[in-house]
Amino acid sequence: MVAPLFLHARADIILRSSDGVDFRVITLFLNLASSSFDSIIEQAAQSDQIEGDLPIVPVEENHRVLDIWLRFCYPSTLAEDPPLHELEDIIPVLEAARKYSLKPLEHKVRQALKSRMEKEPLRCFALAMRAQLNIEATLAAEYTLRQSLIPARVPEIDLITAKELLALLTYHQRCGISVQSLGRDLSWITSGYSLNATGYQWIIDSGSCGCESGNRFLLNGQRPLKWWSDYMEKTLTSLYDKPSGHTVLVGVGDTVRGVRATGCSQCCSNILVNMTGFAEFFSMEVDMLTAKVDLDMELLKPFVPVTPSTKNFRGAPGGTTAQTDRDTGREGEEEKEKVRELSKLLRLYIGTQVGK
Repeated sequence: MVAPLFLHARADIILRSSDGVDFRVITLFLNLASSSFDSIIEQAAQSDQIEGDLPIVPVEENHRVLDIWLRFCYPSTLAEDPPLHELEDIIPVLEAARKYSLKPLEHKVRQALKSRMEKEPLRCFALAMRAQLNIEATLAAEYTLRQSLIPARVPEIDLITAKELLALLTYHQRCGISVQSLGRDLSWITSGYSLNATGYQWIIDSGSCGCESGNRFLLNGQRPLKWWSDYMEKTLTSLYDKPSGHTVLVGVGDTVRGVRATGCSQCCSNILVNMTGFAEFFSMEVDMLTAKVDLDMELLKPFVPVTPSTKNFRGAPGGTTAQTDRDTGREGEEEKEKVRELSKLLRLYIGTQVGK
């Protein structure tokens, strides 16, 4: 369980993890990594627990976390970079990094969190909120736009409050509404192809082929072909649930295959290149719109409960017990209102899914 590195014959202290695993370490490396380890050295000098001739110092971290931050303290010639493959390790390792003033390790933890956002954005959002990493929380929220508004449950959901979940769901919903404007006004297409007057003519029903035209959209006064209109309708519907540029790119393959299946030589000509280029342009427009939607950081401010140290007792300057009780009551009602808003949002969303 313990790497040979932490069984070194020249070790001068034993660190015992919270789950009872002993690490024999060289304190010089700890001192060089951070002056915060001075307290551990002092504990070792006063310890009455001895194994062989080495003092034993119990630490609060389990053996996994202890292994990670010890590797970080040791020279790279002796220890590989600490592995941070499991999201479950993020919070305890970050807490250890802050506790022992290991800023570079905290940076490494942030990087590890970012590397997992694309695949597990909700878990990363919850962890970032728990760790009060606002930059990472905002980035993770952006990645959640690639998923449905109501995602699958993850264990880390218990780390965030109803207020924080409400902020995330509201942000997601506002982004979904915002990108629908791209279907109501297609001027972004004509503007995007303004340097090439014939740039978007491949999606217009010119009457020179037998393909059907659509009836929903008008592009500069002209009707686009039905297969393109179908792609747009399907994509806009998907964008309401997953308002991300990534969503736009997903349907390109099906559209290309569908067009090729028609056998229309005019539509099939350069369809892959044309659709890929258009989808990338469409994707950028989506991401530019969602970038203008702010995650409500007011909702993400941590709730500070009233405690004896902050409460105005009777006779204390600044208020009375009755006044404080009224203030506390208002805070409680505001919290309840946020939960009611969340419940309403969830009911509205579930209602939109009925019959789909």
